[in-house]
Amino acid sequence: MATPPQTPAPPPSLSMEQRRAILQRAITASVSHGFQVVNQTDTSAQLLRKKNFSCLWSILWFLLFGIGLIIYLLYYAAKRDELLYISVDERGKVTTRKGS
Repeated sequence: MATPPQTPAPPPSLSMEQRRAILQRAITASVSHGFQVVNQTDTSAQLLRKKNFSCLWSILWFLLFGIGLIIYLLYYAAKRDELLYISVDERGKVTTRKGS
């Protein structure tokens, strides 16, 4: 009589210290792209990248198109700060999602 196929055992859960280290690496990568940590727990973090006003672009829009400065100012006013949520599950999988 044949034995039923066995399902593989799930990988073991990581320790809290290992999860913190994985989260810290993900945070470091995001900080290098201009994000700042707003809130952090052992297994998750909330990061923020504020919108930037570019004097160079505003001057170029003004010089090239005259009225383009107004367009750039409207674009800047409509632009929002960027939120990023990072979490690490018990298996070490990093989940990143953008917020509004």
